Amino acid sequence: MLPIIRNRIIGTGRNPISRIASNTRTISSSPSPISIRSRRHISSTLSNTLNNNSRLSSSISPSTSRELAVLRRSSAKIIGNRRGYASVASVEPQTNLPKSPIMQNPFPPCPPLPIPSPNEQVNLILPPTEDRPHKYFTLKNGLEVVVVSDVKADKSAASMDVGVGHLSDPDDLPGCAHFCEHLLFMGTKTHPSENAYSQYLSAHNGHSNAWTAMTSTNYFFDVAPDALEGALDRFAGFFTEPLFNEDCTEREIKAVDSENKKNLQNDAWRFFQLEKHLAKQGHPYRKFGTGNYETLWSKPKEAGRDPRRQLIEWWEKEYCARRMKLAIVGKEDVETLEKWVKERFESVPVRTEGKPEVGTDGVRVVFEDSPYGVEDLGNFTFAKPVRDMRGLEILIPFPDTEHLYQSRPTHFLAHFLGHEGRGSILSYLKKQGWVNSLRAGNFQDAAGFGLFKITVDLSPDGLVHYRDVALTIFKYISLLRSQPPSSEAFNEIKAISEISFRFAERGRTSSYCSNMSSWLQSPVPREKLISSKWLVEDFKADELSAALQLLDPRRANIGITCQELPKDVEGTFDQTEPIYGTEYKRVKFSEDFLKEAMSGSRLEDLALPGPNLFIPEKLDVEKFEVKEPAKRPVILKDTPLSRLWYKRDDTFWLPKANLDVILHTPILNVTPRNSVLSRLFCDLFTDSITEDVYDADLAELSFNLWNEHDWISISAGGFSDKLAVLTETMLDKFVKFEVDEGRFQEIAEATRLHWKNFNLSDPWKIARFWEHYATQETTWTTEEKLRELEYITAKDVQAFGREMLTRLHIETLVHGNTSPEGAKEIQDMLERVLKPHQLTQSELKAPRSLILPEASQHIWAIDVPNKSEVNGAVIYHLHVGDPTDVKLRNQLSLFSQIASEPCFNVLRTKQQLGYIVDGHASASQGAMGYTVLVQSEKSPVFVETRIEAFLEDLKETIESMSEEDFEKHKVGLIAKKEEKPKNLGEETKRYWGRICDRYYEFGKREIDVAELRKTTKQDILNVLMTYIHPSSPKRSKLSVQLKSQYSGIKFDSAAAQPLVESFVKAGITVDQAAIQKLLSSNPDLEAVKSFAVGVIDAAENVSEEVKKGLKETVDGLKGIASGEGAGQGEEVKVKEGNVFIEDIHAFKAGLRPGKAAVPAEPLQVLAKL
Repeated sequence: MLPIIRNRIIGTGRNPISRIASNTRTISSSPSPISIRSRRHISSTLSNTLNNNSRLSSSISPSTSRELAVLRRSSAKIIGNRRGYASVASVEPQTNLPKSPIMQNPFPPCPPLPIPSPNEQVNLILPPTEDRPHKYFTLKNGLEVVVVSDVKADKSAASMDVGVGHLSDPDDLPGCAHFCEHLLFMGTKTHPSENAYSQYLSAHNGHSNAWTAMTSTNYFFDVAPDALEGALDRFAGFFTEPLFNEDCTEREIKAVDSENKKNLQNDAWRFFQLEKHLAKQGHPYRKFGTGNYETLWSKPKEAGRDPRRQLIEWWEKEYCARRMKLAIVGKEDVETLEKWVKERFESVPVRTEGKPEVGTDGVRVVFEDSPYGVEDLGNFTFAKPVRDMRGLEILIPFPDTEHLYQSRPTHFLAHFLGHEGRGSILSYLKKQGWVNSLRAGNFQDAAGFGLFKITVDLSPDGLVHYRDVALTIFKYISLLRSQPPSSEAFNEIKAISEISFRFAERGRTSSYCSNMSSWLQSPVPREKLISSKWLVEDFKADELSAALQLLDPRRANIGITCQELPKDVEGTFDQTEPIYGTEYKRVKFSEDFLKEAMSGSRLEDLALPGPNLFIPEKLDVEKFEVKEPAKRPVILKDTPLSRLWYKRDDTFWLPKANLDVILHTPILNVTPRNSVLSRLFCDLFTDSITEDVYDADLAELSFNLWNEHDWISISAGGFSDKLAVLTETMLDKFVKFEVDEGRFQEIAEATRLHWKNFNLSDPWKIARFWEHYATQETTWTTEEKLRELEYITAKDVQAFGREMLTRLHIETLVHGNTSPEGAKEIQDMLERVLKPHQLTQSELKAPRSLILPEASQHIWAIDVPNKSEVNGAVIYHLHVGDPTDVKLRNQLSLFSQIASEPCFNVLRTKQQLGYIVDGHASASQGAMGYTVLVQSEKSPVFVETRIEAFLEDLKETIESMSEEDFEKHKVGLIAKKEEKPKNLGEETKRYWGRICDRYYEFGKREIDVAELRKTTKQDILNVLMTYIHPSSPKRSKLSVQLKSQYSGIKFDSAAAQPLVESFVKAGITVDQAAIQKLLSSNPDLEAVKSFAVGVIDAAENVSEEVKKGLKETVDGLKGIASGEGAGQGEEVKVKEGNVFIEDIHAFKAGLRPGKAAVPAEPLQVLAKL
C-alpha cells in the first residue's frame, strides 16, 4: 500500500555474504515479471532468462559501413515523435465504470493444478536454445517433479517448493512457517548433526538457502556434480524425517529474532507490515510472517504451549507431498535422476486426504478472499519513514490472474502504466517536477490474490501536489479505458515475448531449479510450465477489459511516505502499526477527489504509446567452425587515444553481443566537488534519455551510462538490428547534453536524500564503507559530498561536463555476434563522436590501496549514527599480501573455503552473535586479506573477542582435518574456478572484470587451478599462523567497530522466562496488542518492568501475596547494558597490543600505498592489430 513495499520473502541466511553481495533473500523484491522499473535500474519486462539473469543480454551483429549508414539515416524515424495507436490521445476520456466498484472476481475461477497421473507423459515446451533433456513426472504420492540432464554441468542443483507459507501460520504462533524453514536445516534422523547438510555442501563446492513467502516456502542448493546423490540424501530428510532438534529450538528462534531485529529500522519491511495491518480484520494477509522471540517462544510458553511441539504438529499437518514441487539438474541421464527421486521422495507422506483441491486448507493452498473489502479502500494513508524519503503508491487489489497465462491481462496493463516514453505518466509527472521514477505491475505474491501497484517517488513539490500526482495516474487509466483494448499493442507485446523465448539464455543451475520448482505451483497446463513464463499467446478482449475495469479509483488505497504531513492534511500521525511501530494517519478520499479521478477533464500531454520501432527483425547468426572456444579477447586497436578488446561469440550462437566502454578521465574524483559534479552530470544525462531508450529496453536493447571512481562506464547491448544507431545516437546526445535547470533541482534533491540516508543504513553496510575508507587513497564521505552539493549549480554541472569530456582515454570490449570489422567500426564511431584529446600515460595509472603495517593491530571505534538501531557491527580485516602473488592468493582462497562453514556454524549458529555473519577472502587494488563480518546486538568488543577465539580454534580444526576432507575442499574450490560461463553475459562479465581491474589476467582461473593442485594442508596452516591467527607476531589487523547508541538497558527477552512461567501459574493473561505495541518501541528494561507491574496490579482474583512475589520476579529481570558482552554483564576487553585510532586521517597518512595494478603479461601478447 505504501511506496518501497517490495519485500515478500524471508530467508534463512544460510550463506549471508552471497545475500549481502547480491541482495538476494535478505529483502527480496520478488517482483512479477511485468514490473516496470525506473531508468536507473531499468530492465526489459520480457528479458527473463532461464534464471532471470541479472545482466541484460545484448547484441551487436556483424555490421558494415553501409549498414551503419542506413541505420544512422533511420535514427530520426526511430527516435522521434511518438504517436498513440489509432489516435487514442484525441479521445475525451469517459468514466466507463459501473455505478458501484467491482468487488467480485470478473475472471474465470482459478482451477486446481492440472496434475497428470503418474503414468501420463508430458512434453514440456522448451525454448529453442534449450538442448538439455527435461522430464516431467509425478510420484505416487502426488509430488510433482522435473529433472534435467546436463552432461556438461559443472554444478548440480535441486529445489523443493512447498506450497504453504506464512499466511498458513497458526494464529497463536506468528512466524511458524519461517521458523520451520530455519529448523529444517538443523539435522535429520539419518544425518543428525545440526550442520551435516551445510558441511557436506561446503566440502563439495556447494551452498544452500531458503525463503518463506506468503503461500510457499522454497529450499534449494547447488553442489559439485559428483556429490549430487549425497546432497539429495541429506536434502530429502527435510521432508521425511527432520529432527526439529530440541537443543536447537530456542537457539534458532533467537536467530529468527535477530533476523527480525535487523529489519526494525528498514522502511521496506515497516511499510510492508503496515500494508498488511491495514487489510481487513481476520484476513490472513494481516499476519506477521517473520516472527520473533515473543511470538515464537515467550507467548507460547506463557500460554502453556510448547512451541517446538506446536511446530512439529504444524509441519505434520502442512508439509504434504501433494503440495511439494521438486526440480533437479544433474549430469546423470533423466532415468537415473528419476530413480534417485523415487528412492528418496516417494516416502514423503500425503496429509491432505479428504481436503478440497483448492482452498485455504486445500491441496493447493489458495486465499481467494481479497485482503481488502470496500470499507478498507478509498483512503490516503500517510506513513512516517525512518529515512528521509517521499513517495506515493496506488494499491488496487486484484484477483488471482496466474491462470490467465494466455492473455496475461496485468502484464498488458503494466505495459501502459509503467511506460516511460513520451506521453506517459512518468513523462508528464517529470515535466511538472513532481517525480523522478515510476514502476507499475501486479505483485502476485500469494496464491489467490494479487495487488496491482503504481509507485512513484515524490519531489518536495510533488509531495505538495500528491493529489495531482494521483489524479494524473487515474486520468491516464481513464484514457486507456476510453476505447477497447488495443490488439496492436497486444501483438507487439506478444512479438517481444516470442523473441525473448526464442533466444532465452541459460542461467545458473540453482536459480533454474528454484524457479522451476516455483513454476510447478502455477495453475497452467503442465506442458506450458516453462513457456507460460515467457509467452503471451492469445488476445482476449474480455479479459483485458475486465482488468481495466478493476483499475477503479473507488477500489484503491493511496499511500504517501513523508516525514511531515502535507499542509492540507490536518492533525498528526495519530496511529501506530503494532509490530514495527510505524506512525501513520488515514484520511478518506473526498467526493471531489473521486469525481475528478473518475471523470475529470483529460490532460492534453498524456498519450498512449505508439508502435515500438525497436523490435528486432534481423536475427541471423553467422556460425563458424570452432575447434576450441577462445579463452580471452584480443586487442584489435591500441593507440594513445583508445584500446579495443574483441571476442567473437564462439559458444552460445545467439544474435546478441555486449558492448562495454570505460572513459578514463583523471578529474572525476580528485576532490569531493568533482565527485559530486560527475555524479550529477551522468545522472542528469541518464534521466534525460529515459523517453528515448524506453522502447529499446522493452525490445531488449539497452544503453546505460554511470560514473565510477576514475571513469565513466557505458554499457550497451541488445539484438543487432538497431543497436548501432541507438548507441551512436545516445553518445551524440551525451556529447551535446544541456543541463535542464528544473531537472537539476530534482536530481540534486534525490542525490541529497540518497547520501543523507546513508547513516540510516544497516550497520554492517556502514562498517563496510568505513573499512574501505580507511584503506583507500581517495574516497569521500557522504558528509563531504553533501557539503559540496549545497554550493553546486546547474551551470557548474554543465561546465564540468564539458571539461570532463575534453580529455579521455577510451577502452572498449566488444563481445558477441559481431565481426572484427564491425567492432572496429564501433570503436571508430566512439572516437568520432566523443572527439577527445589524449591523456598522458601517468594520468592512466590505476588506483592503489593503503597497506596495513606489518605486526600491527588497530581498532577504529565508531558510533552507529541511527540512535534507534539496536545492532552494531564489526568488520575484522587481516591484510595478507599482494594479489599478484599467485601462490599466496590461492592459499588464502583455500583457507577461506575451509573456514567458511565453521565461521557461520560457530559465530552464527552456536554463539548466536547475530543474523548476519560471514568470513571471506577479500581483494582490492594491490592488497588482499581475510575478513570476518558480524552484525550483532552484542558489544563490538565482545564480538571481536569471539571472532578471535574462533580464529584461534581454527588451528585445531585444520590440524585435525583428514587428508580426505582437505582434498574435498581443494577439489571443490578447483571445481568452482573451472565453472564455465552459463551465458554470454557471464562470459562478458569475466572478461570485463579482468579489464577493469587493470591486471588483464584473462587466464587467472587456469593459473589458479594449477597452483591449487600443488597446495598442501601445511600451506594453509602456514597462512593461518602467519597472517591470521591472533598469536602471530607478524599479522596486520584493522577492526572497524560500529557501536549501537541505543540508550538504556536493553530488555533481554530470553531472561524473562521465569516471569512468563509465574504469570501462567498465577493465571494472569496479558493483552497481546499491548505487548506488541510495547515491543515495537524497542523498550528498555525499565519500560518492560513498568509494563509488567501494571499488568500485575490490574490482575483480578490474584492474592496480594502472589502479586508481591510476581513483582519480586519483575525486579529480577535482566537486561543487556550498553557495552556489555554476552548479555550477562561481564566485562570484556580487547587483547593487549591493540591501538585505537583517534584520528583516521593521521592513521591513513602513515600507511604506505600498495602496488598499482599492471598487466600480468605484456599487452602486445594479446594484440591482433
